[in-house]
Amino acid sequence: MKKIVLSIAIIIMAGVASAQTAWIEPDPTDVTKTVKLYIDLSKLDQSLEHVQLLMADPGPFYIWTWSPFEHPTGTAKANGEGEKPWQNSNEVLKMTKDDTKGTHVYYYEMIPTEFYEVPAGDIYTKGINFLVKPKNGGGYGDPDIKSTDIILVVNAPKLDKGTLYPFPSTIIQDQVLAIIYDNTIEKKTTMQNLADGDVLLYIKATIEDTVTLATSTIEPSRFLQLQNNPKLTMKKDATGKFKLYMIPNQFLNIPEGSVLKELELTIRKRAWAGGADQIDQRVKYKGGCQ
Repeated sequence: MKKIVLSIAIIIMAGVASAQTAWIEPDPTDVTKTVKLYIDLSKLDQSLEHVQLLMADPGPFYIWTWSPFEHPTGTAKANGEGEKPWQNSNEVLKMTKDDTKGTHVYYYEMIPTEFYEVPAGDIYTKGINFLVKPKNGGGYGDPDIKSTDIILVVNAPKLDKGTLYPFPSTIIQDQVLAIIYDNTIEKKTTMQNLADGDVLLYIKATIEDTVTLATSTIEPSRFLQLQNNPKLTMKKDATGKFKLYMIPNQFLNIPEGSVLKELELTIRKRAWAGGADQIDQRVKYKGGCQ
């Protein structure tokens, strides 16, 4: 199957074009939880030969997916098996028919971060690309039997977590985590309209030894010393939000054999002279495990 590198604009347009043909539930989508990828085969372009052959096939049908990650041949979630994988779809990718939504509607259920084995941010950035085919998709000199390529734009959940929050909300210590400070909705007047380089992040992590169950804390820098640690300067993006990306294990130097139990976060200005130069709360988020 040909793989085409698409620009962001094309991805967005394709996502809109396929909105009635394929969709994801729930939407907005927490990709760390169970979702269903739906497709209505009757909404495909029926003038295409490969779609006509697909509609004439009694099924069952399988997804064939390559983004945000394609599992290599020979692995448990590879799209196909054997010397001619296109003619032998993997049984773990079999779709389920949903007659409650239409005669030709099928879905595949997954937890996207677990299925693709990538961080949540990759899924929101790249979307989910797949097609639908029968077990034997033809090819190798015969006509292909398949849907058109589907590109789903995955919308992140709407967040109502104040100005400072992690994303994804489930903090996994060995996966990429974004800490976000939304200065555009800051209500404290002395902390509004901050410039790039002005925002410093204070972090205190609580960890637990898995053998002794003893807890301890890690502070990359003390609150009044944040300006001396370049790693704790947040970067302002075009929307006015400040972000800092990390893998907690590495960023916090969590010792082997310890698990992250909690992150305590707060924000201050680089030029700090007192309470007016920091947000009014310290927020705490629980660590999770995978």
